Amino acid sequence: MSPRRLLLALALVALALAACVPAADLSPIPEDRAAVLPGARTGTVDHDRFRTAYEVAGDGPAVVLVHGVGGGSSVFQWRRNVAALTEAGFRTYALDLHGFGRSTGPQGLLTNDLLVSQIAMFLDEVVEEPAVVVANGLSAAFAIRVASERPDAVAGLVLVGPTGYERLARPPGPERVLAFERLAGLAGEALYAVLLEEGVQRLFLLDAYAGRDSLDAEIRATYDRNLRTPFAKWAVLSFVTGNLDQDVSQLWPRLDLPSLIVWGADATTTPIADAEPFVRDRPEVRLLPLANAKLLPNEDRADAFDAALLAFLRSFDFGR
Repeated sequence: MSPRRLLLALALVALALAACVPAADLSPIPEDRAAVLPGARTGTVDHDRFRTAYEVAGDGPAVVLVHGVGGGSSVFQWRRNVAALTEAGFRTYALDLHGFGRSTGPQGLLTNDLLVSQIAMFLDEVVEEPAVVVANGLSAAFAIRVASERPDAVAGLVLVGPTGYERLARPPGPERVLAFERLAGLAGEALYAVLLEEGVQRLFLLDAYAGRDSLDAEIRATYDRNLRTPFAKWAVLSFVTGNLDQDVSQLWPRLDLPSLIVWGADATTTPIADAEPFVRDRPEVRLLPLANAKLLPNEDRADAFDAALLAFLRSFDFGR
């Protein structure tokens, strides 16, 4: 069963239990938290009505890292990759999407349009030059859309297990909004309280990481903390009801810029078979499967991922 189907199943249980499950224990986002990434400094920039938190390290051509949209995700996802990039001479940014990590977001419906515009804003106002965008999962679909709409801002794409063809590609519409509204009350509160349970968190983390040996105390504590911000619940409910889905089937084939696809060969939620339409529609793009990894090959196979990323970055001109 996919994580989203499991979440929907839990939502039905939560609906039945809504009257007796206590509210989730949420915590404010600390304003002064130290940088997560090695050698980085922190910053913020306003977008729409919300704050975008980010970290930046190194000097040189720009690389922008965008985490996935699994509950509890953040710039923490890239902690094992930044040092290799900065040591190789790249200025490396990582941002928290709205509703994730230290970025604020709506305490209500979150949409793919808002997250796509956030990434575009970040490229314009913070990076201020064409950048290679490295993005994971559904965020890779957002990056494809940004590259399609703003080719002047994106020098290249590295997509880690991207979605957007048959998976997580439902069109927006009133039925998606209605599904969200049905979860926005007591049922959603009860569902989120269930999701904060340690055993349930571990279940979802094991879907993303290679195995139990990957789940160290730092990973478990970071995801738990990120899931308890005032905005995280709304991001999860927006995801599970399809309001973050992004179809790329008409966008990806039209792109003409350097691209690399990396896939965890052991992934089950987005199995490597999902790479077929990406390769079919742009056969010049390299697909790199990494064994012993699922949704986060950049963490479970950091050395191999970094080597492939650096080889890609050195293969084309940044316009300097």
